[in-house]
Amino acid sequence: MDNKLEEKLLIAKAQDTAFLCEKQNCIKATGFLTPSEREIVRKNITKNPVKTCFCGGYEDAERTMFVALPDYLEETDALDLISAIEISGRDVGSLRHPDFLGSLLGLGIKREKIGDIIVLEDRCIVFVAENIGAYIVENLTKVGRHGVKVRLIPNEMLEIPLRKVETMSHTVSALRLDSVVSAATKTSRSIAAGYIAEGRVFVNWMQTENVSLKIKPGDVFSVRGQGRFRLLEEIRETKKGRIGIQIEKFI
Repeated sequence: MDNKLEEKLLIAKAQDTAFLCEKQNCIKATGFLTPSEREIVRKNITKNPVKTCFCGGYEDAERTMFVALPDYLEETDALDLISAIEISGRDVGSLRHPDFLGSLLGLGIKREKIGDIIVLEDRCIVFVAENIGAYIVENLTKVGRHGVKVRLIPNEMLEIPLRKVETMSHTVSALRLDSVVSAATKTSRSIAAGYIAEGRVFVNWMQTENVSLKIKPGDVFSVRGQGRFRLLEEIRETKKGRIGIQIEKFI
């Protein structure tokens, strides 16, 4: 399907979600969106008849639902649309993200019903649409060839470990994409510009080839083959007129 057509259908689905919420006066949501889909919706759904938010079950979730809420509900009520599932077992530590995703899809579950999959050393936490949580608990007995135990985790008992990051300090001449990518990847601006021209750079999960794009504090950017980064809020001017920045690299 053409990318432009896919975007139009995605935007239309989000608009329909908001209109249904207003018409029926109850909470409505799409399936889980990828980070790039979320950005498309965020940029194009600016006027809504109801409150809207994105919810993935925990703070900093990558895959999130677009949720429309009537006035009598708060954004935290969107958490009721999502179930957190813990998958554990003796050999879980040897399994990876594709193993868990493949086993869930093998149950006949659509990808849009599955949010983030967080693989830890001794367990895996999966966020799914609330209406399939019990089904997974009852039917998922193996991941690959390994037997597993599955249980629902109440919101009040959910603990997500902080992502491991490395913080780097740099100075740049301007908050241009090529300058910031150069600092993050520890390469020259010309090499960074090459990454951008090759389509290897994404800003807030959207591909860009604009080397002079201005980067703002809080923006997440990634360079294929080099990692994912975030520009932190602390921005200062040095005595030599350069800009001091801090960048987080996700490990």
